[in-house]
Amino acid sequence: MTDQQAAIGLARLADIIRAEAANGLYWGGTDDDMARMRQLRQSATELMALVDHRSADEIQAIFDTDLFLRTPMPATEIRIACSDGETVVRRRRLRWEEPSLGQSLNSLAEALDADVDSQPQGIADTDLAGLPCPHTFLLAYGATTPLTSEEVEAILEPGDRDLAGELEFLAPGESAIEREPSPLPVAAVVKRILDQVADLAKEGLKITESFYERERYERIEALCANTFEAEIDYPSVDCGDLAVVGLSTGADAAIFNEEGRLLLIRRTDTGQWAMPGGGAEVGETVALAAVREAAEESGLDVTITGLVWAFDKRENNLGDSRMPMIMSFQARVNDPDQPIRLAELEASDHRWITEDEWNTIDFFKGHQLRVPEAFAAYRR
Repeated sequence: MTDQQAAIGLARLADIIRAEAANGLYWGGTDDDMARMRQLRQSATELMALVDHRSADEIQAIFDTDLFLRTPMPATEIRIACSDGETVVRRRRLRWEEPSLGQSLNSLAEALDADVDSQPQGIADTDLAGLPCPHTFLLAYGATTPLTSEEVEAILEPGDRDLAGELEFLAPGESAIEREPSPLPVAAVVKRILDQVADLAKEGLKITESFYERERYERIEALCANTFEAEIDYPSVDCGDLAVVGLSTGADAAIFNEEGRLLLIRRTDTGQWAMPGGGAEVGETVALAAVREAAEESGLDVTITGLVWAFDKRENNLGDSRMPMIMSFQARVNDPDQPIRLAELEASDHRWITEDEWNTIDFFKGHQLRVPEAFAAYRR
């Protein structure tokens, strides 16, 4: 591994630690847990400052503004075929303060008098591509316009420069990529910081009574353990727009059995029915998040077969701002004989439903919209 690759690896590791700290602070906990999360954020700052061109003070000021859940952030890549034979490509993240995904695509179609794909044709991931920017996944849409490329460029907003680079777009059904992370070589100064982070996690594991905080500390400890000290002279890398406020994203799995029935679980917190799902984690693809959530909540091992819907909640006034973007994937059970094993903290019951039953069910908000779309996608 070159020093440049090690620097990018360190930027991505710092991004994960930043997200763990931000999410721990978002969900709250004991005073001791919150103190550990603030220390974790400080460590993420120190690590990022070792490779980024900004000072530690500048980075800390940015990280201190993290108010929302940090997940992989959604973006779009629009490939616009123009009348002069040129193709204009624009990559840009979806932002909290800007229009929803559907509104953005409709506005684009109107401004360019263009035909725009209604569904993304592929998904790319900056972590898989080895880019040092904040973890982002991109939904690829095509468009055709009668305008020239010069006219299109004059209309479009600038793209996000930190998303430039070679990206591999995969069909949604093939995007649940899990790569075993190779141990990351780190400089001695980094190893010292990570040892402190690991000690922090071990301390938390001894004290916390929260199942979710225990999971967080275990992830942090494993992350630190997957490094080794080496002689590295880190070059400066541009770690991208650290201050961008992207949309927090979750993923759910529309799991169908051999009879075409859809799995629902009854949520422990509200007693309502839902497809298995939850928040995506920085460092994993959004499709893999759906696979992980299916296993955690239902005990089932599944394979993603396609995308049902890139569901932007802001278009439906659901009153749930925690995760405004939900990537809803279609999935099949790998082993039809595998038994359901519900996670007691997440689900109290389960059922397999037919398409005729969905409109009689009390759904957790948003699932009453996604479930019929899941059946429609299954029929296709």
